[in-house]
Amino acid sequence: MKEKATVLKENILDAAIALFTEKGVEKVTTRELTEQVGIARSHIYHYFPDWQTLCIEAFSRFMYAELATFSQKTRALPPEQGLNIFVEDYLPDRADAVWELYGSLWRLAVHNKVYAELALTLTEKWDALLASIIEAGIESGVFRQTDVLRVTRQLGALLNGYSDQLIIDSAPLARDQALEDIQAFISQILITGK
Repeated sequence: MKEKATVLKENILDAAIALFTEKGVEKVTTRELTEQVGIARSHIYHYFPDWQTLCIEAFSRFMYAELATFSQKTRALPPEQGLNIFVEDYLPDRADAVWELYGSLWRLAVHNKVYAELALTLTEKWDALLASIIEAGIESGVFRQTDVLRVTRQLGALLNGYSDQLIIDSAPLARDQALEDIQAFISQILITGK
């Protein structure tokens, strides 16, 4: 019985994410969610005390899974290649639902401490992954000795800044230019022998 309850809770969270990515979290109602899952509205509040808790759990489930997948993908590669994949995958080639979902979380975080805590924790985790790639590159001699935390912050700021721009202007030329700018920064700051 407990297993069935866990599956239903996961189905609710997955349906919430599907609706959030389709419509934006701000536009989804409990009625739409319960219709999507095929349950009564009261069932939602059996598993989640309120809408915010459901949203936080849905965001967390999706975003931590994405981070884990991304982490496995980059850590399995040599540091320079892992960093290139990190950069290329991080920059959107079009306005997509995942970036819009992150945007929704950040908009909610501006005015709500609970969402802000999740957004900041996710940022720390992404920064830690990026720092680990840079550290592995330094250890292997591919990257020069540097202040890892400073370069992580700088590279993170470049990635987020260009991502914001690319969500609005997803022309291939804009993305190519952003990738070239970021690669120039990486070459100048990290690559040994340059």
